[in-house]
Amino acid sequence: MGNKTLVSARDVKKTYRTGNVEAPALRGIFLDINEGDFLALVGPSGSGKTTLLNLIGALDSVTAGELTVLGHDVSGLSRHQRAELRLSHLGFVFQAYNLVPVLTARENVEFVLELQGMGRERTARASKVLEELGLSEFADRRPLEMSGGQQQRVAVARAVASRPKLVLADEPTANLDGENAEVLMHMMRRLRDEHKMTFIFSTHDPRVVLHAYRVVTLTDGKVTSDEKKESHD
Repeated sequence: MGNKTLVSARDVKKTYRTGNVEAPALRGIFLDINEGDFLALVGPSGSGKTTLLNLIGALDSVTAGELTVLGHDVSGLSRHQRAELRLSHLGFVFQAYNLVPVLTARENVEFVLELQGMGRERTARASKVLEELGLSEFADRRPLEMSGGQQQRVAVARAVASRPKLVLADEPTANLDGENAEVLMHMMRRLRDEHKMTFIFSTHDPRVVLHAYRVVTLTDGKVTSDEKKESHD
């Protein structure tokens, strides 16, 4: 798998302001994330993991520094342009799943494809993705009719249905037992290997770290360690 740089952070800073009070979340991040990375962002609570993930996902804007995502200078994008980047090129897996409760599993996956402008073939695409992830039998169930592990796998199906270059996952195993966490991580590794997707996880979970091919540690808003494991190509 190639070494094309998908994310480049140069002295990225993020400061939250409440009235006259400033709270620095990121204090100067330098980081390159390459095509094919299966990367875990780790560190104690308050270290900046989720903040960095949100900046890469164009869900928030940088305070200072330069952040490039898939060739786009995110710091220079308007709110509309950031929304377009998220919709067209990024996949998201949220800790709380964020599935639409009135829609079936298939319809949840289809919904994103419809927003992206895919025509009638979106039903077949959604069904195929659910099948690939072992979810065909749950295709017509709504979220409340599924277990937490099943809902999280549907959330992954929704995130990867359009074959995005970059998938961002915030604490993806936080609500899962050991068996479901293993299933989820193996599933995402397979997607990385078969479809050349790049995954970035924000996590406290040692199970995620074990599966990651690269582990980046944040401490007090800075990168303090960047460990690459043996090649998995």
